[in-house]
Amino acid sequence: MSSSTSPPRRAEVAADRIREGILRGAWRAGERLPGERDMATQLGVHRGTVREALIALEHQGLVSTRPGGTIVCALQEASIGVVQHLLAVDGVPNRALIGQLLDVHEMLVAGAARLAVERGSRDELIRAEELVARLTDPAARTRAGLAELFDEIAELITRASGNLVLQLWRNTLRPALAEHLHTLRERLAPDPETLARLSRGIRERDPAATEEGVRALLRQRRAELMAALDAARAH
Repeated sequence: MSSSTSPPRRAEVAADRIREGILRGAWRAGERLPGERDMATQLGVHRGTVREALIALEHQGLVSTRPGGTIVCALQEASIGVVQHLLAVDGVPNRALIGQLLDVHEMLVAGAARLAVERGSRDELIRAEELVARLTDPAARTRAGLAELFDEIAELITRASGNLVLQLWRNTLRPALAEHLHTLRERLAPDPETLARLSRGIRERDPAATEEGVRALLRQRRAELMAALDAARAH
């Protein structure tokens, strides 16, 4: 390992390699990792670096240090931040996990939409209507333009909800979604009736109608994205 790499960076690299091994199944839940000395030899680093790496992985819920060694935890015990690493083990997008991530994204944004119409300012709701209206513009439905527009709508909705925890969850999930979906070719033509119902719900401050409209829109987009992902994997 290069001597120019700082100690904190060496610990990050070591943590990355150990985490990759866990996620690829080199060590399974309940198994004990090799001792710090052996791990340091395998990774070509000092024992102190391995110790720092294991502390970081313990904070992520991937391992648990106990008397006698470090045990691999079940993935269900890990923190949400692990999702981004799990999505593309070996560089291959995990289709099932991406679908689950989109499920959570739908629940988060649709729930935020309900709160947004209850708590958002007049200016925020007017802006939300404007953004929804732009979905009918063919010029906005390029690959980059559509993704950017959906992201702006989701950002506005979560901010207008007034719920900091929702915003922080979106901040956690957004990079994982963006990294694995930005290359997919979307050609979504949102159902005009759905958009009209959504706009009316926002304008009339109807929480149920707004949530239903957002959910319908996101489910249509989910189907489009998963189809595009399958097409990309087939080539």
